Amino acid sequence: MPWQQAGYEKPLVNFASSLSDDLIGAELDNQSDSTIADLVIRLCDQVKTVFVLIHAQPEEPLGVTLKLIQHLLRQEERVYQIILAGNHLSLERLLLPLNEKFVKESEPEKIKPAIQLFAQLRPEG
Repeated sequence: MPWQQAGYEKPLVNFASSLSDDLIGAELDNQSDSTIADLVIRLCDQVKTVFVLIHAQPEEPLGVTLKLIQHLLRQEERVYQIILAGNHLSLERLLLPLNEKFVKESEPEKIKPAIQLFAQLRPEG
């Protein structure tokens, strides 16, 4: 199912998409097929900045999400911000080197302003 149609389950993806016609939203989870991860990585490579929101459960394996995170850590200049909603110790350890680009926040109403700021401030192109 296209990510646009999954908006009823992912209100923040829907919210981000409503802010600008040139925002691209993609959804990936730990059980996604590896080809989906490759597609998301290719999308990330085609844009100047990337905003990532991760909904994590402490006991869940990272699965193909790890592939995306590792890719983004190698291209830190593209990362605008990564927000971790939930608790996942190994993921937190991976993301700590991002310093101020890494934020832990689970409240949707506190995440929305970060998405709005990204939509307003990201470089064009």
